[in-house]
Amino acid sequence: GRLGCARSAAALSRGLEPHSCRTDTGAMPLTVERLEACVDHVAAASSSAEALDHLSEVLEVLSSRSALAEAGIRGISASGPSYDYVGICAAIERLLCKASSRWQRDVGEAVRNAVLVAMPHQPPQAPIKEADASAVDMAAGSRDVEIANSPHDISSDSSGEGRAAIAAVPSPDMSDSHGSDQLPRHPGVLADAQGSAPMQADDAPAALEDDIREPFSCVSVLLAALLPLLTDALPRDHSGVCIIPHPHVMEKQQAAFGMANGRPAFRTNKICDNCGQRIQDQFFFHCAQNCDIDFCQECHRKSQELLANFLERAGDASRESAYRRLFWVIDVTERVGFHVLRRSVDDRARLANELAFEWPTPMFERLTQAAIDVVNAKVVHVQDVKDITSDSCFWYAIGWLQFLYSVNQLPCSTRRVDEQGARGPKVEYERFILEGINKCEPLSEFQRWQKHPSAKAPDVLAIEEFVLTADFCSFLTHSNLVPVSFRRVCLLCDVWDQIQQIQREQIQRTGGCVTPLELEVPRGPCWALLEAVLHAFKGKANIELRRPLRVTFLGEEAVGPGPLREFFQVALRAFLDGSAGACGELAKGSSTRLFRCNGQRRSYWFDEEVDNPDAFRACGILLGQAVLNNVLVPNIFPPVLYECLLHDLGSPCARPLGLEDIAMISEEIAQSLQCVLDYAKEDIGEVFGDLGWPIGGRLTEESRLTLDTKREFVQAYVDWFFRDRVAKQLNPLCDGFRAILGGSSLLRSMIDSVQLEKIVCGGAIPVDAAAIRLGATYEGWTEEEQSAYLPMFWEVLASFTEAEKVKFVVFVTASDRVPLKGWQDLGLIVHKNGVGDDRLPTAYTCFCQLLLPKYTEKERLRSKLLLAIASSEGFGLR
Repeated sequence: GRLGCARSAAALSRGLEPHSCRTDTGAMPLTVERLEACVDHVAAASSSAEALDHLSEVLEVLSSRSALAEAGIRGISASGPSYDYVGICAAIERLLCKASSRWQRDVGEAVRNAVLVAMPHQPPQAPIKEADASAVDMAAGSRDVEIANSPHDISSDSSGEGRAAIAAVPSPDMSDSHGSDQLPRHPGVLADAQGSAPMQADDAPAALEDDIREPFSCVSVLLAALLPLLTDALPRDHSGVCIIPHPHVMEKQQAAFGMANGRPAFRTNKICDNCGQRIQDQFFFHCAQNCDIDFCQECHRKSQELLANFLERAGDASRESAYRRLFWVIDVTERVGFHVLRRSVDDRARLANELAFEWPTPMFERLTQAAIDVVNAKVVHVQDVKDITSDSCFWYAIGWLQFLYSVNQLPCSTRRVDEQGARGPKVEYERFILEGINKCEPLSEFQRWQKHPSAKAPDVLAIEEFVLTADFCSFLTHSNLVPVSFRRVCLLCDVWDQIQQIQREQIQRTGGCVTPLELEVPRGPCWALLEAVLHAFKGKANIELRRPLRVTFLGEEAVGPGPLREFFQVALRAFLDGSAGACGELAKGSSTRLFRCNGQRRSYWFDEEVDNPDAFRACGILLGQAVLNNVLVPNIFPPVLYECLLHDLGSPCARPLGLEDIAMISEEIAQSLQCVLDYAKEDIGEVFGDLGWPIGGRLTEESRLTLDTKREFVQAYVDWFFRDRVAKQLNPLCDGFRAILGGSSLLRSMIDSVQLEKIVCGGAIPVDAAAIRLGATYEGWTEEEQSAYLPMFWEVLASFTEAEKVKFVVFVTASDRVPLKGWQDLGLIVHKNGVGDDRLPTAYTCFCQLLLPKYTEKERLRSKLLLAIASSEGFGLR
């Protein structure tokens, strides 16, 4: 009766399973209309108890998978029932909205507990298997061990060897009156809805036998109902990446005073776990429970503001309730992954088709983002644990995200009868990139990857039985989810590992050590710079070239990262612009440039008339050295060049070249070849002939152009175009690039051409002054000047045109490329450089430091800054 329903609702609100949480077999299925009516009654309720009473039917359905399978049905066809996912999601969203329900806190708690009844089992803490199914000598410890024997310490490492959580955000200071035991437990040690302990591996088959017989169609309905609870549910850092707040008090501590480089300085021997910079402030903050977490003053201030804003926006009754809700989101996401991946391949395929073709794209985007948010929040804490495979819950969340990635691809390979062609993906693939991985330790991950370099993430839709293996439990295995910036650093770890091996061998053989490859070059003219570069590289073996560069300019004392970045700028520009005239000496009398500019595409390609292998090899060496020295170079070559570099390395990630690649070089040729493919008459050979193909006259009769062979003919032309037509230029450039990076197993196995282009050149995102400001630091300014004068500087910078902003970036960094992690990672230091309207701003490009005088008025600041950046050495396409 109604009283029994009310008792069930009250039990669910307390996190207990009611005695009668299953819908009677004869009960009418919950329709969207009845769900909306329940929501209306809840909104009109005069008390929390009355609201839960009206909600009892909804709670019973949410806690029963058999009832969920019948809820929200809007029609039944030969292929099965169709569900009103939008209506379900909208009703639950209104139910939990502050504006429409005064009781949304209690209602939300009851709904969350009901969901845990429907999914009572967590991923078992089972040992991770090796890929060949043999046992691995790393039994996964209990989650209590993983979190250092503390029910709420999610970031410390009991061994002391784990890396501190870079993005862990300290919670607001908590007095002892709260009691640490009241803090929410980590999702891995949360009891399930029945109050039982986490399921162990030995209990899994029996405990899950009933689940497997449940109708799997309930999952898509449950996900639609869960969506409002999962969306935007976790706090984000200043770059928009979700994080888990550090739950302990951060105590203020004073640094020791000493001398550094002959100057007085505060010394802490600590790295800030938020910005990653060495802490040199007089005061810093350390975890009161002695977790390996430290923050500089600025990051602590920002994190406090961030967390306070999140708690205010969340509207929870207390900090503890907010933390419970936060960890529930993580817990339920991991449970969803476990429940989906353990089902049969047919069940997974049915759910995938529902999400791909029946779910609206905006809802699928929200579901995907919710999974990404959870993984981003946990990823750095998972790596902090010595045994990264021990958190099987997290890896089921990764598996769930891979499932959604596969779902996203289904429209690309499916064509419906009423559609002209296959659709594109539901969301852009870039949305799946886990930026939180950037906060992890690349060297540790690279060393893990070295143990199984050939591992690939399985297709979770096609695999018969999903089993966690040691291969699966590695970030780099999931190459489609790893940010390019993280891959770039791992690539550097790979190359430097080889350099150190060479150094060890050289020490054993000769007693010497590997020294930097020193270059002393003139700034100009172009021919002199090119001569110096070619002379430095010519005749050197690969092992001699695979060393970091140390560059100085003739007549200048400066050395370090600033001159190095400038060298790559001026050297590459000399290769593009310096071969005419004076550089003709290098080209043996030819006055043709090494590269020709495609003005329409703003890129450069080989001049096919030039035969100068030393110059092209040197250009390839420069591209490889730019990666080795962690310098981003201008994006001056078409993307197909990076595809050619991967083909030369024999990478499995290199795709076959096609018409779209030729179009990057010559749209006219690509259009002609497309006309061949489109032509449908028997006289195709007479109409098109051999297309001016030099080897066309030597084709056999079977290879000549006919309707039957036109595709093979066009592909053969494409292959000839890139393999033979520019062989004299492309092959030596590939040789030079391979000399520096060819030994990288990571580059040869898991980086595609788009990623390689970003590794070499960075991104091409417009300058974002607001993002630069987020990552900026200040030196020499008083607090009053920071609050009154410096905002004027940022207003001036934001008002610049796009071209002026690029000049500013070049002025302070000697490069116009966006850092791979975004403009907030530029690391601009704004240093006060005196007072006076007669001064000009200057910059130290080595340190990305702007020396800014204090001016009397805003217009004077603007005019002086524009005058200073006008003479900066930008890299432009001519």
